[in-house]
Amino acid sequence: MYYIFLLMLTLLLNSCIQLQEIISSPQERKKIHIKKVKQEVQKLDSHDKRVIYRSIKQEIELERDRGDKAYKNGYLHDGINSYELVNFYEGYDAIPSQRISIMKKQAQKRAEIHYKNAISYISHGKKKKALMELNSVIINKPQYKETQKLYQQIKTQRDITIYLHKLENDLDSKILNSSQDYHSLQSIQKASRTLAKYDYKNRSVHNATMFLEKKRELLLNDAIDNYKKGSLSQAKKQFTKILALFEDDATAKKYIQKINFKQSKEQNLHLATQALLEHQYLDALKYANKVLQLERDNTKAKKIIQDATLKAKQAVKEYVNEGKKYYNNKNLDKAKECFEAALKIDKTNNTALIYHKKIQRQLQTIQSLQ
Repeated sequence: MYYIFLLMLTLLLNSCIQLQEIISSPQERKKIHIKKVKQEVQKLDSHDKRVIYRSIKQEIELERDRGDKAYKNGYLHDGINSYELVNFYEGYDAIPSQRISIMKKQAQKRAEIHYKNAISYISHGKKKKALMELNSVIINKPQYKETQKLYQQIKTQRDITIYLHKLENDLDSKILNSSQDYHSLQSIQKASRTLAKYDYKNRSVHNATMFLEKKRELLLNDAIDNYKKGSLSQAKKQFTKILALFEDDATAKKYIQKINFKQSKEQNLHLATQALLEHQYLDALKYANKVLQLERDNTKAKKIIQDATLKAKQAVKEYVNEGKKYYNNKNLDKAKECFEAALKIDKTNNTALIYHKKIQRQLQTIQSLQ
C-alpha cells in the first residue's frame, strides 16, 4: 500500500517538482524526487491516506475491467495498455507478465497478417477492405510500419469519407429513434459493429457502446424486479433476451440459473403435492425427493415425504386386509387386484407377496382344469 501512496503522490506532485533543469544525473533526480514524495507522505493523516488508497483501487479495478473487455473484443493494444497500467499502479505483476507477453506476441502476429492483407487490397484498389485490415492492425499494434499513414490516406478519400459518414449517420439515427425494444437495440448493435470494422475508435461507435450499456442496466433492473415479484417466466424471457444482446452478461446468467432452480423446485413440489392428493404415493415420494436433491432442507418436500410414507403404509395395510377378505370369500380375481395394488406401493411386503403367489398358482390350476 505504501508503494501506492508514493505512486499516487508522484502523479499528483509531478507538475510541482521542478528538478529537471537543476540536476543533470537521472539517478540524483530520482533520489531527490522520492525524498520529496516521502516528505509529502509523512504530512498525510490516516484519513487522507485512505482516500488516496480508495481512489487508486477504484482506478485499478476500472483499468482491469477495461482490459478484460478489450481482450474479449479482440482489442489487444487497448487490453495490453490497461493491464500494464494495472501493474504500474499495483507495483507488482497483478496481471501476470507472461499473459501480457503472450498478448503482445499475438498482437504482433495479427498486425503482420492484417498489414499484409491491407497492402494486397490497396494494390488491387479495394479501399474499403484495405481500410478494414488497417483498422485491424491499429486494434492490435497501431504503430506497426506505415499503418497510420496508410489508414489516414484511405480514410480521407472522398468516397470513403462519404461511406463512413453514411454509416455514422445511420448509427446515430438508430440511437436517436430507438424504441428501446430488443429488436431496436440489436439493430444499433449491428450498425455499431459494422462501423467499428472500419474505425473502432469512432465517436458514434463509442456513443452506441455507452447507450447500449445504459439500456443493459435498465433491462437488467426491470428483469430483476420481475424476478423479485415472483414473475419467473417473464423474468426468464427478459434475461434470455439480454443474453441475446450481451452474451457474456454475468448477471443475466446468474439469474437464469436461479430461475431454473426455482422453477424446477416448484414444479417438482407441485407434482409431489398432486400425486399425494391422488394417492399416488410412489410418485409423491419421487418428486419430493427430487426437490430435496435441489434443496436438501426444503420443509415442504420433507412434509410430503413424511405424509406419503405414512399414507403408503396405511394403504398397503388396507389393500392387504381387503385382499385377504376377497381371498377367504373365494373371489380370487378381486383378491389378486388388492395384493397387486399393495405390491405396487411396497414391492417387499411379505404378506402381499405370499398371497399373490398362492392366487397365481390357484388361478393356473383352475385354468388348466377348464
